[in-house]
Amino acid sequence: MYRIFPSPKQCTFYHNTLSCTSYGSVTTAPEIEESCRAAGFDPAPLLASVFPGGFSPEGITLTAEYVSCAPEGFQLNIAPSSIRISCGDGAGFFYALGVLVQLAAQAGGTLPCAEIADEPVLSVRGIMLDIGRDKIPAMETLRRLIDLFASMRINHLQMYMEGFSFDYEDFHYLFTNETPMTPAEFRELSLYARAHFIDLVPNQNVLGHMEKWLEKPQFRSLAECEDGYIFENLFWRPPMTLDVRDSRSFELAETLLGTLMDASVSSYINVNMDEPFELGMGKNKEAAEKEGRLSLYFEYVEKLHDYCTSQGRKMLMWGDEILHHPDCVSRFPKDAVLLDWIYEGDAHFEDHAKLMQKTGLNYCLCPGTSSWGSLTGRSDNMAKNIRDAASCAIQYGGRGIITTDWGDLGHWQYLSASYPGFAYTAACSWTGPESDSDLTAWFCNRFIYESPAENAFQTAWDLGNYYHLEHAPLYNTTLAFAVMSSKYTFESIEEFDAKMERLLTLSANIARTNSIPPREPAIRIDFTAMKEYLDRVETEISDISLSCADAALIRAEMTNGLRMVRHGLHLYHTMTVLRDDPEAFSREMAVLFDDLDEILKIHYSLWTARNRSGGFQRSTAHMNHLLFFYKKMQKESGISAE
Repeated sequence: MYRIFPSPKQCTFYHNTLSCTSYGSVTTAPEIEESCRAAGFDPAPLLASVFPGGFSPEGITLTAEYVSCAPEGFQLNIAPSSIRISCGDGAGFFYALGVLVQLAAQAGGTLPCAEIADEPVLSVRGIMLDIGRDKIPAMETLRRLIDLFASMRINHLQMYMEGFSFDYEDFHYLFTNETPMTPAEFRELSLYARAHFIDLVPNQNVLGHMEKWLEKPQFRSLAECEDGYIFENLFWRPPMTLDVRDSRSFELAETLLGTLMDASVSSYINVNMDEPFELGMGKNKEAAEKEGRLSLYFEYVEKLHDYCTSQGRKMLMWGDEILHHPDCVSRFPKDAVLLDWIYEGDAHFEDHAKLMQKTGLNYCLCPGTSSWGSLTGRSDNMAKNIRDAASCAIQYGGRGIITTDWGDLGHWQYLSASYPGFAYTAACSWTGPESDSDLTAWFCNRFIYESPAENAFQTAWDLGNYYHLEHAPLYNTTLAFAVMSSKYTFESIEEFDAKMERLLTLSANIARTNSIPPREPAIRIDFTAMKEYLDRVETEISDISLSCADAALIRAEMTNGLRMVRHGLHLYHTMTVLRDDPEAFSREMAVLFDDLDEILKIHYSLWTARNRSGGFQRSTAHMNHLLFFYKKMQKESGISAE
């Protein structure tokens, strides 16, 4: 039984086979050859993986003929002595060769004779990696990800940037301790991605999320609220949003975007524009009251759009500000692309998708991998979220989906926690939301984990489903992560209680904003059931079969990820259940200290195995804060843990 991922629209296998010892003549139609040349794609490596004997005059013949068909689509005919690929572009040729690679891996020296026809249901099938929050992958990690994405027929990639994740030469003196991506590296990746038929779209926030720039004295005066602001009446935040009426703000945006565009070969650029929380609350308060807050916003949007257009680029940006005011949607530039994000499986894209279709907007829907804020993922939530995005994009004329993989609050999760989300994105955006989950698991086990026992995907899935047993009405996070995170710090039991109340309030706000039915604002975790579940997952990790190049690393990531989950829940149990038992409380504070210290040591080695070192200290600052807290509480209890 042969399998192909993503599942093809039409596929017929026959009983006879083709020997794939070597290949002979390769004839490519001029149109296909030109498309491959423009992309920089050389089919030789893929052919070598299908035909281990390489070229031989007596080898089978392969023909790639040009036909008028859907972009990226192809027809593949495997006969006993020849292979014929019919397609309309280089991407279709590339994907057809990818099918041969998958079949050859299953067939052992032969290929099954077959007729296969396939094309995508969505034209944009994307992933957005967060390299702006502390963790910047090493070049080898990014190249391997591009290889993986290409094998899954992902064709769009973004690397979200904020702060100093890109080496802006004019401002290098501001971030000498960082390890940013250089323009040369970005261009190298752009070309590498293009040769795999992936558009690497430059991405830089230039309105909100500018706190790392605004904390510098050289740029503080560009802030809307130089002294910070109160977020949703919950807590103080430092300045994050630029003053849109200060010409220097736009000059900074031009410099950042221009430098990034110079290193890119894409015809698109994402300027983000999301979450300008304090816009119109400070220097422009009077103007916002007189003209309207959205007038300030659109004034800045239009200037950015004009700039991007002048540079020959099409602009992408987030839609949260615009879609919350449907009467203003018509002001959005018609040639730009609006990105709509929702990350909860219980929320739905449908209303926004209908609105964007009705108003004629170009748009993509953006679900998430659910890896961030969770340590090891929220598997079921991820699957539900991605399926909903794909369904609505197909039904309401969206260009596609771009699944985000954020790094909020330190980017503590490991890359392998996102693999299931990447694969689900590929399946749903090529085949549709009805794509076969078992086939996705098969692909991951066979080509990502290389799991002979085919148990790696299920282990990863189970590791990401512990959140169900928390019975906590939290969104965009899990209890295990939230209690450890820097969101609402605490120095005492009373402050811990206040933190939990704020988390519940924030999640209730998320539910209300996303039309999610309200849940009881209480945490009902069953610690015994949770321990049994995590023990079972730990056994699964011990028994996992892996033979991929990074097998030891994946196992270590799963193990330390699980340990962090246990630590967060151990902290919650100690702060809630043991608080009135000074002896037990002090003892567990000592245990927590030793455990987190060991977690940090392992975490550093895992971080540097895939990523640059810059950002690690900033990422783990709150873990170190917890270590001080554990010592402080142990001391204040007055009881020795010996």
